Amino acid sequence: MLLTEMTWPEFGARTQHGCAIIPIGAVEPHGPHLPLGADTMISDYFARRLAADIDAWITPTIGYGVATPPQRLGGTFPGAIAISGSTFIHLVTDILTSLAEHGARQQIIINSAIDNISFLCEAARIVTAMIPDTRVMIVNWWDVVGETFRNTLARETGVARSDDHHAGMVESSLVMHIAPGTTHPDLANTDPIGLGPRRFSYHLFPLPDDAATPSGIVYTARKASADIGGRVADQVAQEMASAVRRELAIDSGRA
Repeated sequence: MLLTEMTWPEFGARTQHGCAIIPIGAVEPHGPHLPLGADTMISDYFARRLAADIDAWITPTIGYGVATPPQRLGGTFPGAIAISGSTFIHLVTDILTSLAEHGARQQIIINSAIDNISFLCEAARIVTAMIPDTRVMIVNWWDVVGETFRNTLARETGVARSDDHHAGMVESSLVMHIAPGTTHPDLANTDPIGLGPRRFSYHLFPLPDDAATPSGIVYTARKASADIGGRVADQVAQEMASAVRRELAIDSGRA
């Protein structure tokens, strides 16, 4: 299932069927309660679940992403280790191209960092234009959760969808479920209710003082739990596999 554990004859044979799954994350602050590698951990997790459900194998993870604007992180904190957009495009393009040249013409990118998206789309455009029979599917885990499921969680917990984004209840719950030893649930409730940062739908550099936070919790992580995370994980895994089978005509079960 892992490219890195295959010999070259095994890899040569494996590229002739199934999909290559490329997990992509980021290294950046997610409040005081989640690890810097939360995005990468999430992509790795769903890559494993997807590969267990369809005919697919997993490439090495790309653990660095494009920098997230400070307003989404709640300020400037240690640990945001990013690469430039141009470097990211070149990196992803080179990897996808190399995979395609070896015969892996169906590629699934599992992404967990929102600021990677436009650069991933550009890389996919370049590769599919250069090698026309290549298909690249980019899946952001939060896009396949489903509106009905998210609305149900919002009603059950009382946490509005507008208060549940980066390092918020859903993402925090997911990491608490998949990597509990890396989280600090007791620090998830440090955000002051009603006294959060000023939010706006544009970007300002440098970040205004009233848009920064002392801890990096921009959206509330209250009500986060491993139990909720388990429900989210199962929902995403199911919907992700369904979407991949539909778009790439992949059979269930590993070969």
